[in-house]
Amino acid sequence: MPANTRGSILRRARDLFARQGYRGTSIRQLTLGLGLTPAALYYHFTGKEDVLASVLAPMERDGETIIARMAELERTPDAIREVFDRYFDLLARDIAIFQFVANDLDVQRSAVGQRLRGQARDLFAWLTGSSSDVTDRIRAAAAVGTIRLSIEQSGVDADTHRDAIIGRALQIMTD
Repeated sequence: MPANTRGSILRRARDLFARQGYRGTSIRQLTLGLGLTPAALYYHFTGKEDVLASVLAPMERDGETIIARMAELERTPDAIREVFDRYFDLLARDIAIFQFVANDLDVQRSAVGQRLRGQARDLFAWLTGSSSDVTDRIRAAAAVGTIRLSIEQSGVDADTHRDAIIGRALQIMTD
């Protein structure tokens, strides 16, 4: 087997999961376009959920890095800006996978999906601080949503508009 088989399976899985969803993608489909048998996939992964976890591993690692950094920061406008910068980078690297996770209930129920949801809760908890005020929660949701929706817009070069997007999210949080 070529050394790149695992990577080829992950790239194919990423594309199929993003297009067809987790449930809509079979082991056979994952291997078919690569000229592999399902047995070859099982040589590299324990099953489809293992493939999913491996596809989402970079996002999960980046999320863990953000959460760890947040724990070191006092919630100031500069710190919020830093967190938004990191969050922007996480989404901009692969918005299609983020959308897949956000929209696929099977993924959300999976072990990796639960860990990613926990990271999202940690982000919101940090952004809202100790406040349980609904206005603060709305402000945090609007700021995070501004970043996500701005990156999702087709025809928008996120990198070109990065400062404006993050600046607007920060303005929402600090108004």
